[in-house]
Amino acid sequence: MLVAVHLLMSASGDVPGDPMRPPSDLPPPWVVGVDGGGTRGRAWVAPADHDPGDTPPGVAERDEPCNPYAVGAERAAAAIRAVVDQAWSAARAPPSGLAEAFVSVGVAGVDSGDERAALFAALASSGLAHERLELLGDPWVALEGALPAELVGPGARALLVSGTGCVAVAELEDGRRTRAGGWGSRVGDEGSGAWLGIEAVRTTLRALDGRDRPGSLSSSVQDAWGASSEALVTRARAATPGEFATLAPLVLRYGDDPIAAALRSRAVAYLAELVTTVAAKCQRDPVALALTGGVAVALGDEILSALPEALSAASQPAAGPPVAGAWRLARRRALAHIGGG
Repeated sequence: MLVAVHLLMSASGDVPGDPMRPPSDLPPPWVVGVDGGGTRGRAWVAPADHDPGDTPPGVAERDEPCNPYAVGAERAAAAIRAVVDQAWSAARAPPSGLAEAFVSVGVAGVDSGDERAALFAALASSGLAHERLELLGDPWVALEGALPAELVGPGARALLVSGTGCVAVAELEDGRRTRAGGWGSRVGDEGSGAWLGIEAVRTTLRALDGRDRPGSLSSSVQDAWGASSEALVTRARAATPGEFATLAPLVLRYGDDPIAAALRSRAVAYLAELVTTVAAKCQRDPVALALTGGVAVALGDEILSALPEALSAASQPAAGPPVAGAWRLARRRALAHIGGG
């Protein structure tokens, strides 16, 4: 799951309870939002005049990787286009309308200009209108989904996400964006599911060496990945971050194991540090905080207890999933286009 920390930010043109609508004499443009994950993609499709508080008519999910860093730009674009086509069909949208739709895609692996350009070009060549296509990192659509600007109001918003990986992001009142963490399990992501899984294997190897006492955590890791040191090392050498993250529930489950408890405490400290770091970059105290992602939700109470009072008091549930944030961002651009903005 993801954990989101909100700091209020500048509101969009939409007004809660009174959303902008396209002029009645013009057909509303179609809007597409995509959450392109490392293992699956999700898409929402609806006209721009659809109430953003309601589930759209076109919803789709496909178990295909959409991360260009992992599978390359062409394969990622094909997976994204496939889930978009599926949602488009479910919405019964006009077949020719996709070429004119406003599309926002949130996806991991587009932090550098080269990675972004390659995926953007591949998506545009698949038939999406390049002048109406927006491509951005997945934490930003997660932020918009958890804390929609039109619901949160003016100010800065921040989000902590901790699932397989972890990152804290914030959007300031003037529209600037900042972040802390999210650098991947090889060099960071402390406190994430992948990190917990890697540490669980490490502590199990220490127990097999005789350097640590074996316990319920090491026993469960051996049951899951192999009884011997050789089996664990062989599995770990080829494991992806997502595969390491499958061991995270073992760390969270065994409260009576002192090593598991120590790992949970370290994860809480790391995640709280991400939140306080990104909050310090904002220009005022946060007014909203949300936790999202499997690890963040599981450790939510402990994370909030580790935060300064002003941050923990600002906590609130995430309003919606990342795909909802992608759709809202695309809708906002569509409405600005209609209004001449």
